[in-house]
Amino acid sequence: MARIVYALSGQGRGHTSRSLATSDALRKRGHEVLFCCGGTAREILEAQGETVLRVPVLRHVMKDNVLKPYQTVFTNREAIWRKSQIVERLSDEFADFGPDLLITDFEGFSRRAAEQRGLPVLSFNHQQIITETRFALPLRYRWHALMAKTIIKLIAPKNPEHLLLSSFFFPPLKNPAKTTLVAPIIRPAVQALAPHPGEHVLVYYNQAEGSEYLLDHLRQTDAHFVVYNFPTPPHPEAYPNLVFKQPSLEGFLEDLARSRAIMCTAGFTLMSEALYLGKPLLVIPNRGLFEQTLNALFLERERLGQAVIDRRLTRADLETFLSRLDAYADRLQNRPACGNKEAVACIEGVLSRLGPSVHAPSPAFSAPVEAASLTDALAGPD
Repeated sequence: MARIVYALSGQGRGHTSRSLATSDALRKRGHEVLFCCGGTAREILEAQGETVLRVPVLRHVMKDNVLKPYQTVFTNREAIWRKSQIVERLSDEFADFGPDLLITDFEGFSRRAAEQRGLPVLSFNHQQIITETRFALPLRYRWHALMAKTIIKLIAPKNPEHLLLSSFFFPPLKNPAKTTLVAPIIRPAVQALAPHPGEHVLVYYNQAEGSEYLLDHLRQTDAHFVVYNFPTPPHPEAYPNLVFKQPSLEGFLEDLARSRAIMCTAGFTLMSEALYLGKPLLVIPNRGLFEQTLNALFLERERLGQAVIDRRLTRADLETFLSRLDAYADRLQNRPACGNKEAVACIEGVLSRLGPSVHAPSPAFSAPVEAASLTDALAGPD
């Protein structure tokens, strides 16, 4: 039995669902897991009764589906200025828990605290597919790829014990001896769904501000849509083919399972779950987030859906996508496998290489919350 600190990015819900699925499997195998995160992830985990080591969440500021870099830096200024204090406090909390391994899902403070204490680190994410695999890119995306690689290297561990990547596409690895690439981590609730093609297209934007123009395209299209995260317009009767909903786990999963197709930004988790369920995808990547651009490019290369990159979606794009649904569905008949078992086996392989570690049953660990005011000050709507 090993003690593991599991750190994850706190922005959005994708990292949280992946981390929960993995940590639940590790706990079933006898390991002790303590989470470390901020933002939405912290709220979700603490609501489930988890003890969480709190860190600030570094947030993207988006408008009209575009990353705003200066506003992003300004929003995160307090965490950036206080990085040394945050890392020092986190290092002390690690010492109190006595972990054998840090798993970090693109969380930057924890890996610095682990490096300070000499704690082995396993880096487990999708983002590093950009830096640790080989793939061809059109010339116009190479500058964006270079910028993304620079940011990833600032956040990711410098010399991890091992790198575990999860992806629905599988480019060649640069260093196969130190890197494992598995299929997407699919949460049990999604694995338990019985998908079948319904009448509606599910529309999900994690941040819909500035994208309200989409609603006019949708209402002029001969299809039914279930729309998440958009505010209900003042006159919803003007949108008779649209149903507006706010996030709810059970309702969203039911709408996902019963959809004809999915229209969304190009976040990895929702794309992976949609493909697992055999749902064609129309993706509009957040501009400025190269990871999403790469996801979209590979979606089209694999002919699993359609992407609209570096511009606004048009009604013609939407109608073209709907006309191709049967062709995409044929490509998706054999649902992609999930990588849950392979990921847990990789983590346990790393623990075995580190040597036996057996702890006496530990008293309940109570994480200090002195950083709560900083975290709350940086928190905002996802």
